[in-house]
Amino acid sequence: MDGTDEKILDLLKGNARMSYQELGDAIGMSRVAAKKRVMKLESEGIIRGYNTCIYRPNDIIALIDIVTLPEKYDEVLKYVSTRTAYVRQIFGTTKENHIHMVAVSDSAHDLGYLARMIIKKCGDGIDEIHCHAVTDVYKDVYGGISYEQRSVSDSDGDNERTGRSKPEKKAGR
Repeated sequence: MDGTDEKILDLLKGNARMSYQELGDAIGMSRVAAKKRVMKLESEGIIRGYNTCIYRPNDIIALIDIVTLPEKYDEVLKYVSTRTAYVRQIFGTTKENHIHMVAVSDSAHDLGYLARMIIKKCGDGIDEIHCHAVTDVYKDVYGGISYEQRSVSDSDGDNERTGRSKPEKKAGR
């Protein structure tokens, strides 16, 4: 992968529906050359797919962290990976036996049910489980959400010692 490939990836991150002609024009190459580059990135698995990000203002995002018993990790992971449509992402982390999940629904009841079912079906394999609803989204590169941080002189005084200010809420739930 070279600098041109990086430019292509940056452009596609911002607009995956960009035509090969637009892509080629933006980086100074022909439509055909741009298409070949994109197809190569796809075949190498660097571009894994294209998604449509749909904004639903009533969606509730829940972050669920599960720490399993060492011998039950695979069993719990299999269950949470295959049993629910609410789960959007599942990550393994550097913390031992830790599963981090992102779940989304328009119903707090549904997300509560998800957590209860995980506890019911996998409780004997879970050491800890923590569920938190997201209240604000400050940056989401997939959803086009970002924020601008206020300058220190704009600070409301809450963070005087650190010199940092709270970000303004420009988007969120």
